[in-house]
Order: sequence, then C-alpha cells, then structure tokens
Amino acid sequence: MNRRYVLKIIKAGLVFTLASLLVFVPSLSNYMLSKVYAGTFTQADMTISDSRAGLASVEHDFDFTTTVTTGIKELHIIYCTSTTGACSTPAGIVTTGATRSADNIAGTGRTDTFGVNGTLNVGISTTAPQATQAVQIDFTGITNPSTADTSFYAHIITYSDAGSTEIDSAWVAAAVLTTTSISVTASIGPTFSFIVAGVIPGSDSSGIGDVVDQVNGSTLDITTTAAAIPFGTLSTGDANIGAHDLTVATNATNGFVVTTRYIDVGSSAPLVDGSNNIDVFTGTDAVPTTWSSPAGSSANVNTGFMGYTTEDVTLGTGTTNRFTSNKWAGQENVTVKEVFYNGTAPAGGTESERIGWQAEVNALQPAGNYTGTVILVATPTY
Repeated sequence: MNRRYVLKIIKAGLVFTLASLLVFVPSLSNYMLSKVYAGTFTQADMTISDSRAGLASVEHDFDFTTTVTTGIKELHIIYCTSTTGACSTPAGIVTTGATRSADNIAGTGRTDTFGVNGTLNVGISTTAPQATQAVQIDFTGITNPSTADTSFYAHIITYSDAGSTEIDSAWVAAAVLTTTSISVTASIGPTFSFIVAGVIPGSDSSGIGDVVDQVNGSTLDITTTAAAIPFGTLSTGDANIGAHDLTVATNATNGFVVTTRYIDVGSSAPLVDGSNNIDVFTGTDAVPTTWSSPAGSSANVNTGFMGYTTEDVTLGTGTTNRFTSNKWAGQENVTVKEVFYNGTAPAGGTESERIGWQAEVNALQPAGNYTGTVILVATPTY
C-alpha cells in the first residue's frame, strides 16, 4: 500500500466521520462543510433568515470566494438531504417561487430557472475572465424543508458554459428547527413613579412650565414645595399664585391620569380657619374661566377664592384644551378632577406638566390662619 493510497483512505474516513457528525450537530455544519467540501471555493456558507421548518417566504443567502479567474456563465445551487450518493431533495422545500434578490456577480442578464426539485439555476451570461472575488447571491421566497430538527445541504456549482463544464463547487449547510423554532416568552412588570416638585419664582429652571416663572400665563409670586402651597398673607385685590411640576414615569400601555381634590373638613371649602372659610373659585372643571376677584358682600360667602389650573392641553375628558388662555377652576371635595392626562404610554417613558394654584380675598374675608389639604392622585392604566 503506497502512501497516496493510505492518505486517500484516511481522508475518506475523515469525511465520513464529519458528515456523520453533521447529522447530529447541525450548528457546526456550515463551518465543517466549508472546510471539507469547499473545492476551489473558500469561505463558503449559506445563511437562512428563519430556521422554522416548513416556513414560506424565507431568504437564503449564499457566500463564497472564487479562486480562479475563469468567466462564470451559469451557477447552480442544488438542495440535498446528504452530501454523499445521489441527491435526494429535502422534503417540503420549495424553490419555484424564489426570486434572486441581490448579487454581486458581473454579467447578470440570462434568465434564472428555479426547479421544483430544489434547484436554483442562475444565468450569468459572461465568459470573460473575472477577478477572484467574494461572491454574494441572495434568494427570497423559498420554503424551508418541512422535517423539523434536521440539517439540509446545498451544492453550489459554477460553470463556464450553459451548465456542462464545471469550474468550482462547494457544499454548504443549514438546519431547520421546529415550526415555531424556539418559542420565546417574556413578562415585563409594570413600572410607575409620580413626582411632585415645587417651583421657586426666579429660580425656575425645570423647563417643564410653558414659560419660566409662569403657570398658564399667570406670573408666579409664591414659592411652593413638594408638600406645601404656602400662599402667605393674602391682601385685598392681590391674588397669590404658585405652581407645581408633575412628572409621571410609566410603561402603562394605556397611559395615566392625575387628578386633584381637596379634603373636606366640614365646611365644604378648601381653606378654613374655625368657622371661617375661603371658597372654591367659581369656574368649574368642565368650564374653567378667566380668574375673577371675589365679590361677595357677606363674610365667608364668595369673599375669598382658591382655584387651580393646568398647562395640559390634551386632557382625557371634555374639551381637552379647556384650561388654555389662563383659565381656572375650583376643586371639589368628593369628585376628582383631572389636571394631567395621557391615553398612551409616555414617549420615552416619562412625561411632565405644570399645574397652578391661586388664592385671593376681598376686604370682607375674616382675618385668620387658613389651612387645608389638596390631594393629587396619579393612576396608570396597564
């Protein structure tokens, strides 16, 4: 037994071993086949856009590098279940509806013929020598083999004429999984945060308000904190105005709403001092109005007002931009009123808006230290 014969036996044995392995390890098939069966091609491979068995309209992309300069006139790609023996077409594969979607082969122009038996015959129509090159040729509209969890192979052959004189060839491979490939599920928990921030006139740098040191067109003259609206001393005919910046962060698909009301401590008024009270402003949530000074002629009856406004022009109920042009409303102590709304998840996950508060008295409002509590509630809808 001479050395050449021994090497041929060893090589044949190696090929058989690798081909056998490929049946059980399809993820290694592209690499191994390109090394063992590449012929004069180098770096040959096949990439499929979807690994689901039997799936239609899949893209199959082929890449290989030519090593000789012979002009290519035709290229065949033949799908087989094995790289040895007679070619058996993989069950379920359909190439008749394929379309050559991209290539970089010079001299294209002849008609492609895609056979029912798993063949892609590509007409290239050039016999002129061409430089060795990395070739890419892509096809769409192919139906994958229908047998789940199997490898399949493609034999790429180039010809210098109309399909009889072979130049180069290579075997490449891919694998299909189940009809669902790998089923992926995930759950995303709800996220939500609500931040109330005070506004300091003269240091208003949040960028949330439409105009610095203003709310809805009214100039701010009191400093608020996250937990307080200190109107300070109210003088006849001189309204005091403050604001809060609200920020909601959430992944709620159906958005959120922020509402307000005041806590009733027995007088049906937002601000009280014993038996004295400052009433809600006369504008309503449904029909807010321009601010008007209290004109009551009897103490504690419209001799003082407190109201609210919002810069949100896309509220979820009624006229969505009803608070524009510096409109104000009085709160209620039972029914909540919206001041900030979005019917979808905020862009970027976060949204902010400015709301305002105003209080004013006339000369008939009894002196005293008035207190009250405003409630803001943010509710996401998932």
